[in-house]
Amino acid sequence: MVRAAFVLSFLLLVGCEDGSRADSRTLDVDDPEFRQGQTFHKQGEVRKALECFLKVIDNRKGAAESHLEAGRMYLELQDPLPAIYHFNQYIRMKPTSEQSNIVRQMVKTAEKQFMQQLPGRPMEPDALGNADLNARLRALQLENEKLKRELADANRGAKALALPPKTTGAAADKPAPSVDAPSGRFRQYTITKGDSLSSIARKTYGDAGPARISAIFNANRDKMTSVNNLPKIGTVILLPE
Repeated sequence: MVRAAFVLSFLLLVGCEDGSRADSRTLDVDDPEFRQGQTFHKQGEVRKALECFLKVIDNRKGAAESHLEAGRMYLELQDPLPAIYHFNQYIRMKPTSEQSNIVRQMVKTAEKQFMQQLPGRPMEPDALGNADLNARLRALQLENEKLKRELADANRGAKALALPPKTTGAAADKPAPSVDAPSGRFRQYTITKGDSLSSIARKTYGDAGPARISAIFNANRDKMTSVNNLPKIGTVILLPE
């Protein structure tokens, strides 16, 4: 939105350039290209009409009426930024003409059209008028921060649900069924791409049964939250002997 306001401000400044070099009395309306542009417009050929008016602007100094017509064509083509530029050029050349106030209203129309074309339509000119863009941006930032916090809380809650429940009393003293050797010795294994507990058990023991998978998981509860949640590649885990 700030960038949009900057672009609009730039175009307004361009429209306020010193007009001393432009001859507002140049009769661009008598140019054949100007008349051809009017004909194309009546026929509904807006782009061809625009090309004619732009040719007059390129060939003539102070082609105020051609700037006005080019602005109108761009507005019909839903291209508001060049429309604003050409309208402002007309106002610069003919600031006291009978049409100047109407053209100023057309500039406002083009500005609204531009704001409504922005992704997500961040500001509705009719509803907000001259609303402070910085205040609006700050409100959006605060809302974004709030959503981030809510998402982080939701992720923490989901992670807590995935952890196995702690047991107490007699159930806590009873060892989980496993095939661990009485010695309780372990060997190390480094996680590689494509590994799973079943593939590790099959490679290591030649047996990928539930008991083997449970034994590996129980030996590495500090690194894993479930049998399907292996640590990242390169992590060293323990395998019961």
